[in-house]
Amino acid sequence: MKRMLEFIQENYGEALTAPQIAAAASLSVSECLRCFKNTIGMTPGRYLNQYRLQAAAGLLRETGGRISDIALACGFQETSYFARVFRESMGVTPSEYRKKEDVLC
Repeated sequence: MKRMLEFIQENYGEALTAPQIAAAASLSVSECLRCFKNTIGMTPGRYLNQYRLQAAAGLLRETGGRISDIALACGFQETSYFARVFRESMGVTPSEYRKKEDVLC
């Protein structure tokens, strides 16, 4: 698991697939999926998306970068998809999150 998690954390900005994640630990895809489900209770794809969203939230808090640039840097190819999953996860849009965080700081 450690090798797969490190692989995701080092490469989350790129388009990653389950076979690539599995290969990072020299496992089959089915064994990779089993390990993720048994260890952290989710698929590698879901973990990757959550990791990307956390990274994006950090960049929204800490930088003044454009939201579309942050989305791309975190591995989201479509800004509209990024905005939708960010809102589903955080309860606010990326711009609202940035404004809210500015007020809190």
